Parts: sequence; C-alpha cells; structure tokens
Amino acid sequence: MPYVPCLSISQGRGKLVESTVVVRDLRKVYEPSPPWMRFLVRSNLTHDVIALDGINFEVGPGEIMAVVGPNGAGKSTAFRILVGLTSPSSGTATVMGFNCASQSKQVRRLVGWMPAEDRSLLLRLSCRENLRFHARLHNVPFRDLDQSISAVLADVGLTEFADDTPFALSAGMRARLQLARALLHDPRVLILDEPTGSVDPVAAHTLLELITEIVAERRIAALISSHRLEEIEALHSHVVLLDRGAVRYDGDLDELRKEWDLARIDLAFTNGDVASSVASMLKASNHVEAVTQAGESVTVTVKPNSRISDVLSALGPEVAELLHIRDLRTPLRDILASMYGSRTDP
Repeated sequence: MPYVPCLSISQGRGKLVESTVVVRDLRKVYEPSPPWMRFLVRSNLTHDVIALDGINFEVGPGEIMAVVGPNGAGKSTAFRILVGLTSPSSGTATVMGFNCASQSKQVRRLVGWMPAEDRSLLLRLSCRENLRFHARLHNVPFRDLDQSISAVLADVGLTEFADDTPFALSAGMRARLQLARALLHDPRVLILDEPTGSVDPVAAHTLLELITEIVAERRIAALISSHRLEEIEALHSHVVLLDRGAVRYDGDLDELRKEWDLARIDLAFTNGDVASSVASMLKASNHVEAVTQAGESVTVTVKPNSRISDVLSALGPEVAELLHIRDLRTPLRDILASMYGSRTDP
C-alpha cells in the first residue's frame, strides 16, 4: 500500500503538517479465554477488560508526543498495537499510511522500539555485536552495516564502549545502547516506553536531550511514556493524557496549564508575626483557595475567578510590610492529580 500522507493541524502550532502516526477510534478489549483453553492459558479474566476505548491522536515528523497516565491507563497497549505486537479490537492505527494490524511487517521497518527494560539486550555480547544481531532481525543490508553501527554508536555517545559488553555499562549507557538499537535501521517513528525508568536523574536528563536532538535532526515522529512528570515538562511537547483507556486531554502542556492551573503567589514579609497575621486574614478571604505560612513567607492559592490584585488589596495596611512577591507555578503533578481526581467513577 503506498504512503498516503494525512494532513492535519499540528497541536499548538497552527499549521498543516503531514502526520506520520495516525490513530483513529482505536479500541482494545481483552476477553476471557474460552473454557476449553483455560487449562492451557494462565488467566484470571472472568469478564471483558477494556484497555483502549476509542482513542484518537496524531504525531507529525520532528514531533515528540508524551503519553501520560496512571498504571492501567492503556499506554503500553497503545504502543504494542503501534509496533504490531497485538491487534486492536476495532479502529485503526497507521504509520506512514501502513496499517499496524494488517501490514505489521512494513510497519516494523518504519518503527524503532525501545522497551522499558533492558532484558532484550544480550548482556554477554558487545555493544557492536548486539547491534549486529538486531540488524539481522530487521534485515538491514550487510553492505553498509559496519558503517551504520559505527555511526549510530557515535550518535548516542558510545563509540569508545563499542566493544564492551552491557554487563560493563552503567544503566544510563545501557539505555543509550537500546536507543542506538532502535535507531539502527533508520526508522521514521520512535516509540520509547519509559526510556529513563532505570536511569538516575542526571543521566535521564542527558538521554532526553539526546532524544530531542535526534528527533529534530532526523524529523522522526516520537512517542514517549514516562512516570517522571518533570521530564514530560522538560520536553515542552505535545501531550496525551490517558485514563482507563480513554483520552482525557490532547494538546500542549501550556494550554493544559491555562485550563487547570490556579494562580499561586509567595508573599515575603518583614517578620513572622506579620506573616502570621496576614495568613489568618487571607484564610477568611473569598478570593483565596488555600493559604500556608512558613516563617516570614505566606503562600496563597487564588480561586479560579479571582485575581492576584484581589488578594493584594485584601492585605490592607500590612502591605507596607511586604518585601517581595514571587509567582509560583503549580507542579504538573498537582494538575494531573486534580484532573484524575475530578473523574466520575462508574
């Protein structure tokens, strides 16, 4: 099937781009095994489990889409469908026009997959040998294989460790080797499932910077899942929030903040007594959602329909004791807690 580009408006960018990955009304239901099969298959399923419930999203070239959600939200199921490891119950997922269910062979040639754990690495083989073995699985031409391996090892900063085994590498270096393996066959899509899950924060930051550079340079469409919300914020990317197999939000983080973020300010006063007096006074204000005091500082969360100026006007004569005002951003963790906490349970 020829590649038929799908034109769409890229989230938050306001211009038409060709979508590399297109997911439409994707649904996956896991059904209990029939009685005659249960003695062969270990499964506790007694009723249908909906893993994906008609989700939709698109990812364009050079774009990173972060897929976020609690355990059981459907992230791994969506990724498994996109790499052809499982089939959807209904709906479609395409990569450059190829159907992930019916044309999985063509899709695998276009997708670089980095799983959450490094169990798929052959720990007793060198980095170079790991990549050579992976190349055979993907039918990478042998003619330029050595050159391709050297190039991808250089891209991820592992040139001097090419002949070391993964046993001798740190967790961060193993993650880079997995990234190199995903990039070896020159994919058009990268799917990264918890790529920094076993990596320390410093190495995780470096790895994400590397991924961002490679995606921009090669114009790859990338999907990444992570439980580290500070990493999602650092990516400044398109984000899809999944919950119970459904999409709760699809767009830019900045737009999400505008919708859910509450104004928060930190007020510093000349002494603790003034701060205590102000905190007591603001707790009775109709413009304030929450107030906390720590020493000479008072942190105020402003109600959605109120303004910071309303809070300052409520200070009265105590405003003369105000030293400075600092604007505080609500952590993404708190925003997501509010979103998921507002859902209606069945």
